[in-house]
Amino acid sequence: KAEAFFHLSANFNYLLMCVLSVLMFPAMWVRYNMGWTEMLLIDVPLFAAATLSFCNFYMVSQRELYPDWRQRLKYLPFLMSIGIGLCVNNTRAVLEAMFGKPSEFARTPKYGIERDSDEWVGKKYHQSVGVQPIIELALGLYFTGTVFYALANQIYATLPFLMLFQIGFLYTGLLSIFQQYTGENVMLKA
Repeated sequence: KAEAFFHLSANFNYLLMCVLSVLMFPAMWVRYNMGWTEMLLIDVPLFAAATLSFCNFYMVSQRELYPDWRQRLKYLPFLMSIGIGLCVNNTRAVLEAMFGKPSEFARTPKYGIERDSDEWVGKKYHQSVGVQPIIELALGLYFTGTVFYALANQIYATLPFLMLFQIGFLYTGLLSIFQQYTGENVMLKA
């Protein structure tokens, strides 16, 4: 029971990621006005602990699975962006589960395949238009503004981290809208 609790409660991280996303600019503004010393003493160790643990996990898994694992490390930043971009969708799922709302995973393409002879090729997938892609795009634009703020104030060390959020939210939001209006199931091909 304890293992199941910790395994299932890990999804609350998505809710915390959304809160972190909204608070990122105010925290950066406050930190910038406080000075560089506090930023180096507080933010850099927290950033390193959060980011390097994930990177280490990914590197070890790739090393164990593939002989060319070093070649696969170039995908790590985009993998992190996609994970960040999905936090709005996963936060919605966590909140629905917390409040007991039964729901399906709406982003899973449904092509009406009911028999062995049915094929998905050539079928269009239309998802109902929702608010979620708009929220993802709004967060992407929010981080675009945050990136410009960092550039204008010469806070260059934060740019890679901010761009992970920016790219992740813009990618998932634009891809969701594209899929909703065209019915195409588009994925990133590596």
